[in-house]
Amino acid sequence: MLTRTEIFEKLKEILLFADPKNREMIEKSDENTKLVADLGFTSVSVLYMVIAIEESFGFVFGDVSMNDFPTIGAVIDYIEAQLK
Repeated sequence: MLTRTEIFEKLKEILLFADPKNREMIEKSDENTKLVADLGFTSVSVLYMVIAIEESFGFVFGDVSMNDFPTIGAVIDYIEAQLK
């Protein structure tokens, strides 16, 4: 089982893949960082992120929308729940 910190580090790599132009902001991010308001993620960026998370962590997202993940912490919570 991955720790929350390990999930966060892996997620940061995924966020960089989804939005490589935003490297500095992503590297400074924490669990309270907002995907849309702080990082400027679009629905396309979120789609890339979801696909990369599915491939990296080995599960398929259920019926979720961008609004289900206001912050990086919310994404980590979802990943943790799927890995249990």
